[in-house]
Amino acid sequence: MRLLSAVASLYATYASLSAFNSGRWPVVASPLGHAIVGVAAASVVAGVTDAPVTTVFWGGTLAASILPDADLALRAFGFTGPRFHRNGSHSLLVLGTLVAVVLAVCRFSDLDWRIAAAWSASLLSHPVLDVLTTGPNTSKEGYGIALFWPIHRRRWSVSRPVLDSLDLSRCRSLRDVWVGVRPELVRLGPLAVIAIYFSLAMS
Repeated sequence: MRLLSAVASLYATYASLSAFNSGRWPVVASPLGHAIVGVAAASVVAGVTDAPVTTVFWGGTLAASILPDADLALRAFGFTGPRFHRNGSHSLLVLGTLVAVVLAVCRFSDLDWRIAAAWSASLLSHPVLDVLTTGPNTSKEGYGIALFWPIHRRRWSVSRPVLDSLDLSRCRSLRDVWVGVRPELVRLGPLAVIAIYFSLAMS
């Protein structure tokens, strides 16, 4: 039961959906959703650039897809709230600069630029998906996405998120967790399947 509660708590922190848990952390796209979309984005780039698809490729793709949420680690030091989460780490300007640096490094190292480009697509998919799954309730609490920080501090969201709302903090079993992440699998899963097929067809 403790394990199930821990899993439920994790998904209540990140999970799939476009509502704000009263008195808790906002919930939008979960790591699963980000992984699905990140894999889809990286697969398309890999297909177009003919990047070598290996275990390292997929591992890097998954890591890049959730990297912007590394700012949640700041909670361990008492830094919580919208001032620290979904701010600079979710900015397209900040992430774009990081991508430019990595691609520049490729010119002077053995890192394959095609793999770096695919990982970059996975990385940049994160804030885009967060915007599409952040609704008015979450946005009102200050947890919109700061896409153009530090130049512009507006927090972006949508009026009708692409995923339904669900309070996963009430999950008490794996079945409850499954109910919570199912919308992501149903709505986002086919996107990844099509993208992977495209990548394989292009290779």
